Amino acid sequence: MRKITIFVLIIASTASAQSITDTLTFMHYNVLNYRNYSSFCTVSNNSHLQKDIHMSTIVDYLKPDIITVNEMAGDGISPTRLLDNSLNKNGRDFYKQCDYSANSNLCNMLYYNENKLALYKQDKIFRIATGQFIVRQIDAYTLYYLDKSELEAGDTTFLTVYVAHFKASSGSSNVTERANATAAVMTYHGENYNADHNYIIAGDFNMYTSNEQGFINLTADPNTAIRFKDPINKPGSWNNSGTYASIHTQSTRSSGSCHSGGGLDDRFDFILCGQELLDNTRGLEYIPGSYRAVGNDGKHFNSDLNTGTNTSVPSAVLTALYTMSDHLPVEIKMGINRTIASVSENHIDNFLVVSNPVGNELHWRMQLPQAGKLVVSDIQGKEVLNYELTATSSWVVNDVSNWSRGTYYLTFTAGNGAVLRRKVVKL
Repeated sequence: MRKITIFVLIIASTASAQSITDTLTFMHYNVLNYRNYSSFCTVSNNSHLQKDIHMSTIVDYLKPDIITVNEMAGDGISPTRLLDNSLNKNGRDFYKQCDYSANSNLCNMLYYNENKLALYKQDKIFRIATGQFIVRQIDAYTLYYLDKSELEAGDTTFLTVYVAHFKASSGSSNVTERANATAAVMTYHGENYNADHNYIIAGDFNMYTSNEQGFINLTADPNTAIRFKDPINKPGSWNNSGTYASIHTQSTRSSGSCHSGGGLDDRFDFILCGQELLDNTRGLEYIPGSYRAVGNDGKHFNSDLNTGTNTSVPSAVLTALYTMSDHLPVEIKMGINRTIASVSENHIDNFLVVSNPVGNELHWRMQLPQAGKLVVSDIQGKEVLNYELTATSSWVVNDVSNWSRGTYYLTFTAGNGAVLRRKVVKL
């Protein structure tokens, strides 16, 4: 359904603003060979039927708006199965998945709450600088926030999420593969960086220390604008160090076959944010203190997650976390901040009504007859539309099928000299 935006031309006014905040919960989870069976991960010790139940329990508890996952079978079927049998269960019917894509026997996926968010576009990174294929491709998803007041003001909030599962294990060759993959991410990120978007990279990084080149690539890129930040600012040698016991994410078990053993002693799973999320400069803000490894109470270093007492989550959730995967999910919360202006109606001169978001046609008109000129530019400032309007209130329909997807800036200059500037989104 096409949305209609009403823009107000103001000759002179006094405006007040009200700040409204919604919360988005973001969860990343390595779901441990979901439906990817092998000699060591079998129907007996890693049944997807049981995993469906456990995942549903975890989602019941966290109620995430965005879910990113690693280690689903790369068969094109598993992502939809998890959606139908775990996410959209127990009265939930609002989760949607992005398009399936994989270059190995394991895939990533992003799911989102369609009551709050929509998918704008998705892409993938599958080669390093030399042209070689990355072991497992990195997926890039861009979402936008479905807020009526924002969309009808010609604006919205964008979030681009990179989902990565970097090469596992220690050893120089694996460290090099992770470095090459993160370098590819940052090259792509820099080339496609949009100053209107917020950014996250989430995944199973398989890194043992913040001094590893792969982590340095993500957090210390020469281009300071595109660097990712650890929201909890916990650099160090995380592996097998009790200093970082409260942020370890693997393993939920001290021993296992499909599940890795060793207890909680590695920080492999991360959610890193762009600086704009920490500074709240683009309508989306990381909520301080919300980052957590779900189920880690900081008291189970090198032991099973459920040994002794662990009251950090309800007991049913603790059991689900222990059985579902050898990784713990990582969670953050983000606040949606937007400003809605209220204007004295005594000073309204004309209304401009515009469809937003935009498909292949841009529909617009003045509610009262008004001559003027509408100029539309892309984010690089290139003019893509220039239309002279006579003193009419009839609908104008412009073919914009040749526009690329993205944000466009409208400038309407009325015959009385008033100027209005807003944004629309081309889908």
